[in-house]
Amino acid sequence: MPTNPNDRLNQLSPWIVVLSLSLLGVLSHLIPHPAGMSTVGAVGMLAAALLPRKLLAIPVFVTITVFDLYHGGYALVAMMLVYAAHVAAAGCLPRILARINTTTVIGAALASALVFYLISNLAPMVLGFYPNSAAGWVSCYVNGIPFLLRGIAANLIFGGLAFLILWAARRTADFIRDRQHFNLP
Repeated sequence: MPTNPNDRLNQLSPWIVVLSLSLLGVLSHLIPHPAGMSTVGAVGMLAAALLPRKLLAIPVFVTITVFDLYHGGYALVAMMLVYAAHVAAAGCLPRILARINTTTVIGAALASALVFYLISNLAPMVLGFYPNSAAGWVSCYVNGIPFLLRGIAANLIFGGLAFLILWAARRTADFIRDRQHFNLP
């Protein structure tokens, strides 16, 4: 029995999305940006909304790996925590983005930034930039608040823009399809 071409396309589709998001992530993240104002959170938001859970970490991982290969790495333990923070931030979003609307995109932007902040701020503690005491932990996390706020802003701006573009593309495709269906010029 011949294989249905649509079955092959359906199996290939997630990989096309992975490749597209990875390319988008790499290109957008290589554009100079202030610390904490990157597009990685938006890539994670899109991956969580568009990909099966088992594939959603790939575009995030590719984005940050290529960036670090291009710009150079830093302390291995810090890199591991930052990578884990980015992947965990994307991993917490599929349920939030099961339905995509303004509220869920805002919720995903906040959740992603918060998870990233909580995990990535372990890096300065592990590297000994702050004393391992209650005061040191509080200091570390308080000093990280500006980065949390930039992360939220970046996710809202870049993630919001990405979802708006997807919505507009979908509406345009629906419009074109409807015009063709009714044989309109």
